[in-house]
Amino acid sequence: MNNQQRIGYSSLAKILRLIILVVICNTTAAINFPAHAADAEPTLNNIECLFNWAQTFYPNLFSPPVSGTQFSSPYTYRHYTGTNAYLGVSSADNHVYYLRPDGTLQDVGNLSTWLGTSGCGERPYPVIFIHGIASSAETWVLFRDYLINNGLWTFGGIPAYDPATGTASITCPSAPGVECTGNAGDFYTLNFTDNQGLSLDAQGGELAAVIKAVLDANPGKTKVLLVSHSMGALAAREYLQGLARESNAAATIPYRKDVAKLITVGAPHQGSFWAEACNDTSIGIPDITGSVSICDLVSTDIDPNSVAIEDLKPDSSALNILNNLTAHPLPPDVAYVSIIATGQSTLVGLIDFKDGDGIVSDTDQDLNTVARTLPQQKSVRIAVPFREECGNKIDVPTIGELGETHTCETTDIGVGGEILKNLQ
Repeated sequence: MNNQQRIGYSSLAKILRLIILVVICNTTAAINFPAHAADAEPTLNNIECLFNWAQTFYPNLFSPPVSGTQFSSPYTYRHYTGTNAYLGVSSADNHVYYLRPDGTLQDVGNLSTWLGTSGCGERPYPVIFIHGIASSAETWVLFRDYLINNGLWTFGGIPAYDPATGTASITCPSAPGVECTGNAGDFYTLNFTDNQGLSLDAQGGELAAVIKAVLDANPGKTKVLLVSHSMGALAAREYLQGLARESNAAATIPYRKDVAKLITVGAPHQGSFWAEACNDTSIGIPDITGSVSICDLVSTDIDPNSVAIEDLKPDSSALNILNNLTAHPLPPDVAYVSIIATGQSTLVGLIDFKDGDGIVSDTDQDLNTVARTLPQQKSVRIAVPFREECGNKIDVPTIGELGETHTCETTDIGVGGEILKNLQ
């Protein structure tokens, strides 16, 4: 994750309700935390994870970044010299405290509650991150590195489907310095074999094999948690709704009741007008250099004639089948979270705009608009700011600046924070 969010002290009251903080009593002596027995180490890891989360997401309060911990009974803590603030956890009451630069000390609640908020609590299920169209496991690389280096999660690797065997295997990335087991782990980032040349149901079939491989690598675990971006959410739904199939096979793959939660980010649950008009410059967007298509807004290499683009059209056969929840219901025992990216005008027709991420409207990102009666479902709106390194903008005459932040969502700090809240 990156340190892009900046929060002023004027917002301190709000922050104190959202962040895990710590107590320190008039001591600046650095005392190494004593060695722990094996059964106590996860507690220290959770506390360090919490401190890392606070300084990553709220650098204006806790900087410069600090590693490790200090100890003065009963407190485990960190001191931030730049902001003259302390975070600490008391073993006496398992509460977290914040010592402000003005010397004010605040108890802000139970440690276990905030471990959940920061994604530093219990990890009952392996997590599989699913990429979207024209992407790969690399779309999650910043989040992957955050979980490894700051969250202290174990990275299992990159599961990928093998069409020759009909199974998935797990490998580690070739990038140096990435700690990876290639086997058991807390989380994984999958690769589809060809997510533009594969239909949604075939992608769901590959996901089914990946889930099996992950559970086989983690004996004793019976379910996974899925975090999906863009079209990856539809692949997940294909499997959950019993519509997934292997490529070149007619038979569908039954849902095996092995998913605890589905988190979707920027998901086109009802398709996207962008897919419908992807390569049509005649109904595209006028620019000073001429007429450009909607796909010209996207920095990734999109094939406008691909099977995936056809399936993403709002009235495609694939989406009509997927969204017929009477015939193909979503499992009611799975929890669902829709993370809805907002802040960009998004075409939903030739001249019609809605709020969204420039590619998918806020309404279409919300699973609640498709499945209104699921018992475990919530939707969260996150304003995703435009960043040049991941988004695209052009000037549209008479309308103004039009852009997309869809490709910024997997590296956005607000989205990342919301994902962490739900990784339990």
